[in-house]
Amino acid sequence: MPQQLAPKHSRYVLSNNFAPVDEVVEGALPPALDGAYIRNGPNPQFLQRGPYHLFDGDGMLHAFTISKGKATLCSRYVKTYKYKIEREMGFSVIPNVFSSFNGLFATAACGAVTAARILAGQFDPTNGIGSTNTSLALIRGRLYALGESDLPYFVKLDPNGEIHTLGCRNFDGKLVMSMTVHPKIDAQTGETFAFRYGPMPPFLTFFRINANGEKQPGVPIFSMTSPSFLHDFAITKKYAIFNEIQLGMNPLEMMAGGSPVGANPGKVPRIGVVRVP
Repeated sequence: MPQQLAPKHSRYVLSNNFAPVDEVVEGALPPALDGAYIRNGPNPQFLQRGPYHLFDGDGMLHAFTISKGKATLCSRYVKTYKYKIEREMGFSVIPNVFSSFNGLFATAACGAVTAARILAGQFDPTNGIGSTNTSLALIRGRLYALGESDLPYFVKLDPNGEIHTLGCRNFDGKLVMSMTVHPKIDAQTGETFAFRYGPMPPFLTFFRINANGEKQPGVPIFSMTSPSFLHDFAITKKYAIFNEIQLGMNPLEMMAGGSPVGANPGKVPRIGVVRVP
C-alpha cells in the first residue's frame, strides 16, 4: 500500500478540503443571488469487471440552481450514445480508453469481443464511443458537455434546475472528430477557438467557430512531428499558444498493459505560436 494511503497516515489524506464535516450551518441565501453552477465529471453507471481508471467514468452533470432564496441540486448523466446503449443492455459494452487495455492478452480479448459485438449489431462505433465526462463550454449561447473521446453534446439547464441532453453536435458535419475540452471564447467577437490532437498526423489541428456557430476549416500544424498530450492551450488577441510537452500518447505501450500516456525524456519541449486566422 502506498505510504500516503496507509491507515496511520489517514490524517494527511482526510485533511483540508477532504476533512470530515460534523457541523451544519443554518442561514439564508441572499434574495438577490440568482443563477446556476454546473460541473461535469466521471461517474460510471456500471462497475467494471476489471481494472478501472478515474478518467473512464460516464459523464455526469451536477447543477446547483439558486433562485428566490432557494437552492436546487440536480445530477444527470450526459445521455451519450455509449451511455444509452449500455443502459439498454444493462452492462458495460463499449471499451474504455484508459482501462480496457491491460496487457497483450487483455487487449486481444477486448478487441475480439468488441468486434463480435459490432458484427452482432449491438453498437455502432461511428455513433460515438466516448463518455463526454470532462468539462462544459458555452458556445454561441449553447451549453456543451465535452470529452476528448467524443463529439460535443448539447445540454440544457431548465430554470427549475432540471438538466436535459439534447444530442450530439458535429456543427453541420464539419467536426468529424473530438475537440479540446478547453475551448477559448472571445468575449468581444463571440468566436470560439479550439483544436484537436491525436496519435496520427497531423498531430495538431487548430480551428475556430465563428459568432454564428459555424465551424471554420481547420489549420493543420505540420511542424509538430510527434504526438504530444496537449489537452489545453492559451489564446491572445492575435495568437494561439501551444505547449508541446514531453508527455505523449503511447498506444503500443497501452496495448502491452502500460499507460496510454507516458513521458519521453529525450524529447525537447517546445512552445508553438500560431497566428489566429
